[in-house]
Amino acid sequence: MSRLKEFRIKAALNISELNRLSGVSRPTLEKMENDDPVRADLASAVCRVLSEKLGYEVTIQDVEIKVL
Repeated sequence: MSRLKEFRIKAALNISELNRLSGVSRPTLEKMENDDPVRADLASAVCRVLSEKLGYEVTIQDVEIKVL
């Protein structure tokens, strides 16, 4: 399981909810969870949502998202 998926589950979010809250498309979220590189701004949007839900800062490095 990817670190991003672990954090998403810890934040009690399914992929559709993360899509809605972050504005990042479902296919892109799936790419992130499959360790495919994505744009940094999209990774940051996901980390912002996770940070809000978990109550502490979550960085791109924490969730090990690969960026272009």
